[in-house]
Amino acid sequence: MIEDKAAASRRNFLKAAGVLVATSAVGAKAIAAGQTRVEQSGTTPPKAGDHFDVIVIGGGMAGLTAARDCALRGMKTLVLEARNRIGGRTFTSEYGGKRVELGGTWIHWSQGFVWNEVTRYGLSISETPGAMADTSAWITGGKLKSAPSMELWPKIGEAMAEYCNVDEWGGRLVFPRPYEPFLEREKVRQWDRLSLTERMGQLKLTPEMRDLLNIQFTINCHNDPRKGAFIDMLRWWVLGDSDMALMFDKIARFKIYEGTSALAHAIIGDGDAQLLLSTPVASVSSEGGRNVLTTTRGDHYTADAVICAVPQNVLSSIKFTPGLSQQKMRAAEAGHTGIGVKCYVHIKQKVGKWIGMAPYPNPITQIWTEQERDDGTLLVCFGPPGGLDQNDEEQVQQAVRQLIPGADVVAVMGYEWALDPYSKGTWCWYRPEMFSESLEALRAPEGSIFFASADSATGWRGFIDGAIQSGVESSHAVHEYLNKGKRS
Repeated sequence: MIEDKAAASRRNFLKAAGVLVATSAVGAKAIAAGQTRVEQSGTTPPKAGDHFDVIVIGGGMAGLTAARDCALRGMKTLVLEARNRIGGRTFTSEYGGKRVELGGTWIHWSQGFVWNEVTRYGLSISETPGAMADTSAWITGGKLKSAPSMELWPKIGEAMAEYCNVDEWGGRLVFPRPYEPFLEREKVRQWDRLSLTERMGQLKLTPEMRDLLNIQFTINCHNDPRKGAFIDMLRWWVLGDSDMALMFDKIARFKIYEGTSALAHAIIGDGDAQLLLSTPVASVSSEGGRNVLTTTRGDHYTADAVICAVPQNVLSSIKFTPGLSQQKMRAAEAGHTGIGVKCYVHIKQKVGKWIGMAPYPNPITQIWTEQERDDGTLLVCFGPPGGLDQNDEEQVQQAVRQLIPGADVVAVMGYEWALDPYSKGTWCWYRPEMFSESLEALRAPEGSIFFASADSATGWRGFIDGAIQSGVESSHAVHEYLNKGKRS
């Protein structure tokens, strides 16, 4: 195993959420480390005390989309982003001369909101080799097995279809129109009571198939599947056309060739919304339709409307006066389950198009080929919380060798999203009953404060598509709110 100062420096750099690696010239503006503002051509940089029609808290995909659409509708718009980069839980970096996505990655043409943005800005698509793996390896009963993927995955697909077939229609009677998730509210509530593990306990499965399904549930909820809600798996299944191969294509195969950061820059560059980086918001005080936002530095900005576009797990870190609804705060304080590990592992061996899997609580849940390289293979690795220290290359090598005996780790890189105070986790997966009890509350505006997040989207919640959907909807709602008096 190779360990050098350069590798250590890269780990520290990524852990500290350093410089954004610019990946495209498509409407982009380079952001240097420590830079605290991005100035749009022809505008005066914002200063403390300035008033805006709308202020957006958070420069992730939801916030950027909301800000662009507000600005394009003629609203004076400001984005306050806590980090020194945009993109939120998407983060394009570089390893060995090639792009890697440290956060949100995959998209699909059936995800209409993000696909519209990709075509709007002329971005292109690449594929993850391991998503169509030739060979699969898995641990079951403490033993390592291997087989051609075409022999294994159809069997997993059959078991998943049985698991999700709660209504003899593959869940489609529970979610007849999945972007309108409460058309069958009582059916949703019925199945929302179960965890992923509890639903599996209702089926007669072999121990091996139980392990193989456990693997899928662990990576999906990015946690112990006993903590994740079954209803979210059912929702993914319906959105994935009730087919394992199609669902996998939609969640883990296709990505933006230029990088998710290229999309983020294109969105914020399209319009005249202003952006301040390294500007965390500490509090929002609302009275008489006027909102005062105070940053952690003590600067104040005012707005007629606010779009709060921070993740669910971060919402409770901002003080709102008056306080937010009890339902909203309960969901924020409980948090979603996505707090696991994602990292990249470079090994000397060439394993081709390969995927490896192990059930909870193994330190690696799934790991597959991200790049086939001249000097080995770059693998993308996912694990549950507390199982893998991505900063300990010796531990990573031991974990990888459980699935690839004799593997030699060259380097490990990743980003610790659960430790980042502005994300406190990865993608969103709800806990049992959170869907029924909290989704509508998390989406609901409170006075002149509106909310946008991938974590509260009605469609592909937890995905880039859901973030953009939420941003589009919140900007429209703010426009309606601010113009209501003008039309009356």
